[in-house]
Amino acid sequence: MFANSASKDTVLCRIDTGKLWKHNERMANTAARGVHRCGSMSGKLCLGLALASFMPVFAAQMALLGMNYSETIPTGSLTSVYSVAAATDSLGAIYVLETGVTYTRQSQTTSYLLKLTPAGNQVVYQTVLTISAISMAVDPAGNVYLSGTPACTTTVCPYVVEKLGTDGKTVMYTATIAPDAALIGIAVDSDGRAYVVGTTVNGDLATTPGVLQPGVSPATNAGQEFVVRLKSTGVVDWATYYGGAAQAFPIAIAVDASGSAFVTGFSSTAAFPTTPGAYLASSGIPNFNGAPYLMRLSPDGSSLVYSTFANPGGYAQSALALDSADNATVALNTATGVSTVMRFNPEGTATIFSKVLSASVPDGVVVDGADNTYALMSAKPNFPAQNSVAPCGTGGATVLAILDPGGDLLQSTYIGGSQPWEAAVGVGANSSVYVISSPDASYAPTQQLAGVTNGLLFIENLSPSANAGVLQLACIGNAASYDSSGISGGEIVSLFGQGLGPATGTQPQVEQATGFPHQLAGVQVTFNGIPGPLLYVQDGQINAIAPWALPASGTVSICVVYNGVTTNCIARPAVSEHPGVFTVDGSYAVALNQDGSVNSAANPAQIGSTVSIFATGLGPISPAQPDGAIVGMPLPVNVLADDVYYLDDTMFIGVIAVGAQVSYAGPAPFEVAGFSQVNFVAGDNSGPYGPFPYILQAGGTPSEGAIIEPGSNGFLVHIAGVAEN
Repeated sequence: MFANSASKDTVLCRIDTGKLWKHNERMANTAARGVHRCGSMSGKLCLGLALASFMPVFAAQMALLGMNYSETIPTGSLTSVYSVAAATDSLGAIYVLETGVTYTRQSQTTSYLLKLTPAGNQVVYQTVLTISAISMAVDPAGNVYLSGTPACTTTVCPYVVEKLGTDGKTVMYTATIAPDAALIGIAVDSDGRAYVVGTTVNGDLATTPGVLQPGVSPATNAGQEFVVRLKSTGVVDWATYYGGAAQAFPIAIAVDASGSAFVTGFSSTAAFPTTPGAYLASSGIPNFNGAPYLMRLSPDGSSLVYSTFANPGGYAQSALALDSADNATVALNTATGVSTVMRFNPEGTATIFSKVLSASVPDGVVVDGADNTYALMSAKPNFPAQNSVAPCGTGGATVLAILDPGGDLLQSTYIGGSQPWEAAVGVGANSSVYVISSPDASYAPTQQLAGVTNGLLFIENLSPSANAGVLQLACIGNAASYDSSGISGGEIVSLFGQGLGPATGTQPQVEQATGFPHQLAGVQVTFNGIPGPLLYVQDGQINAIAPWALPASGTVSICVVYNGVTTNCIARPAVSEHPGVFTVDGSYAVALNQDGSVNSAANPAQIGSTVSIFATGLGPISPAQPDGAIVGMPLPVNVLADDVYYLDDTMFIGVIAVGAQVSYAGPAPFEVAGFSQVNFVAGDNSGPYGPFPYILQAGGTPSEGAIIEPGSNGFLVHIAGVAEN
């Protein structure tokens, strides 16, 4: 149902995009490496000039990875997968832990352990596990260590550590850590000793004498993090709490050759203990609101080698790996849609490198024998792909970034036919990498395991190759939302890749009478063979407009021609509308208040006033305009109706669509056709955890309690009296 605000007079505004572009140009020119790239966050405004970032400089220490094979792997009776892990042993055999839901008469959680030959062409075994496993480690001999919960009939099922023999089915031991322990991660050393990290609710872990923290801090209300080492027989070697009085939780654990355990996690309070000289103490984080930590324990668990915060802020998702010199590499989700890969020295006092990878969220990280880092991430179309061996998918994709020991980006590639869901990465001999991911509708295996015709997961193997087969055109997306699920006539799009245009970004000189050109600095972009108007061209990114003549169904093939040479092409579904709202930071819309001033936290809109947002992909306009034309008066009108609403999760009714009154939705005056302005009345969209995001919809009004697609990216505007996160 809709709660409509009072009507307001239509207000037409012209946003000064020129000033925004010049501001972004200044930002880009101050970057250490001054090549422009548009939008490190979802939905930044970039019609002409790209936003601040840079394209990587590629080191020459290792050949580019090429894809050797890709195949579907068996997932048993699972109907969905929500957790996956990967590992290799000393002979290069591949191990995959698959945990998900099996549905017969009722759903139940099931885990499978799969072992493949090093060549990936044969299943050695697939075992249905007796526990619901959440983490896995493999020792050099091929014994597998699992943590999870067994099937039980009691209210609380205690987590256990289970060791399986090399046949994948013989249980060598089962160990319970504590009655109320929740196990988060597991690692194993070359002597077969397992290291587990987790939390307790009631503080009933039996610690051992002489450890770092023998008891629970009273400030944690009995809940406390811990690390336990088990002997090769499954008997506790040592067990300690850690974290002091902090409210914190662990995420991942790794162990070095000496038996020193490294743990990363997230602390919501500044009380997490850090060691003298640490890279980052809580005192170095102004307005502390939670931060990831990294710590290293002595081999006997008695003391901290170091403990440090890894980043001033961010989110809980992270991964951890070690190199041969005991440098710890962590992949952190440091902001909305931003991954940061950091390597710390063995003392935890400094970083060896810190690499930001935009438009991504980390899924895993591994380090090979040459100390190269492989960071696996879920990514959006504006991820900085370089030397990609596959194009992005329509709904995002799994991506793999390879960094050399100094942190220089060697390669960043999409995994072909993947979805940005649960994924895992493992590394074998000679920098051979295995990626496990979920297939999308475009997935096409290159080989097939005997007896396996379909599955919920696939494995792709990549290794250094002199003929990696990289692509120039890696991805395309709506220029406002970066969504890549379709393309509509008149939509402003961004194309990403390499070798797409000149090294220095170029914008056209535009006249009202001529509009935007279809060729610029030797660059053309074609849509089913029709050249589209160009707003900005550069080696790594092009902003263009899809021709109005595109069909509303079928497929669109998008190609780039640079200096007469055509790149690979990407196909996308043709749709009648594909709305996206331009934002300044991936959340808050580029917006004007009713008085024409820029909407901001310091200058919010008043409830009941009209705000103007800017969008693209709203479908055809009437009368039709030439491709690339500048819209003048009288203004054309949108053929499809446009609505703005937010989803309110009410206590008694459920989720309902609450509409805002739209007073104008159509072409923005004196801007290029395809760039739209929408005026709506700001309401109180307060929610329990911050404001509910607005959604712009083209092509119909949401019915009562339901949403009719398509809808834009969620966006916010600053509204006085509405509390922000």
